[in-house]
Amino acid sequence: MESKLINATVPFCTGVAHQKYLGAEKGLQTAIEGDCTHWYIDGSLFGEMVDDWTEARIESLQAQIAATGVKPVFHGNFKAPLGSDVEAFRSAAVEYVKKEIDIASRLGAPLIIHGGCIVEPKMVLMAKKVALEHYLKSVQELALYAEAKGTDIYLENLSNYVNYRPFHYIFTHEAEYAFVFERLQAHRNVYFFLDAGHANIENGLPAEVVRKYHHLIKGISFSNNNGVQDQHFGIHDGNCDYADVVQAIVETNWKGLVAFETRNQTAKAALADLAVMYRESLTTEIAVA
Repeated sequence: MESKLINATVPFCTGVAHQKYLGAEKGLQTAIEGDCTHWYIDGSLFGEMVDDWTEARIESLQAQIAATGVKPVFHGNFKAPLGSDVEAFRSAAVEYVKKEIDIASRLGAPLIIHGGCIVEPKMVLMAKKVALEHYLKSVQELALYAEAKGTDIYLENLSNYVNYRPFHYIFTHEAEYAFVFERLQAHRNVYFFLDAGHANIENGLPAEVVRKYHHLIKGISFSNNNGVQDQHFGIHDGNCDYADVVQAIVETNWKGLVAFETRNQTAKAALADLAVMYRESLTTEIAVA
């Protein structure tokens, strides 16, 4: 689908989506109305989980995708504990996510997966180490399963809530990204879906993540926050340094899906803000040169 939102002012944007927390069918219609090329299917919502997908529903949505040209991105249920420190929970989560892969493959969508969380571990450092190893194991198993289905897996980072005990998200900061991606080089269907808002929590540096992993990043989700909570505000409504993120995009020549999870800003307005930053970053590049 062609979109007026994709133009020369934002050459890094090859597709645009806006997370609206809607059912798949309503989300598709809203994406069309918003001139988006892609839309989220959110597998964490009631009515959108694996047992809600009948054959008739899949076939109906396949027809709508073919007719409209708008492409789905299946956002898997982030509550699936793929990084659980309990092996039985982890393996059960893998079986659940395999069903999400089955659905995503039928719809021609990549699947976004998450590390999940561990709850009230008694030995925090050991539990987090085991959980990260378990997440890697889960991703490796799912990558093989998805490859056979012709489906790509996108790993989305969660927020690094260091003060929100007793729970701990998995895959939240650069040391964990490195641990996982350095061990996934054999899997050609696993990529990074960078949530820049999540990466901003607790003094994270999303621009540096772009600089290091630009070759693996298929999409970037933009929203802003106060660095403490994932508030999903507009591009300028927080302390995330998006000027530096866009500068990193220019430096690395990154291109991909631009997604917004902004509750108080439309995709059109948010993309216009990024266009201004892009133009300013080019001026900076020329001045430095």
